[in-house]
Amino acid sequence: MAVVGYAAFGVAGGLAAATIAFSPSFVLVLVGRERFDRIRTDLNARAFLEGAGPAAIGAILGAAVPLAGALSEPWQDAVLAAAAVGLILMWAGATIPG
Repeated sequence: MAVVGYAAFGVAGGLAAATIAFSPSFVLVLVGRERFDRIRTDLNARAFLEGAGPAAIGAILGAAVPLAGALSEPWQDAVLAAAAVGLILMWAGATIPG
């Protein structure tokens, strides 16, 4: 969405479009933060969230694999490889205690 705003009205349009696109999520998180502790202890909510995580990963991979297969330029392959390495390093850093 920010790209469309940028294409239409430059940097200001991109910032406005990004703000409009992401503000509802941030507002919901800020307004609902006190309820998150109750949700974490609710067994039904935990069961849903434990299933939703793998489902979300599957949906992301279902979109990412065909998109990666459609890459046609060498620089796109380099960006994809760099992103993959970055994600692996972030994951490894998050799982190492200390």
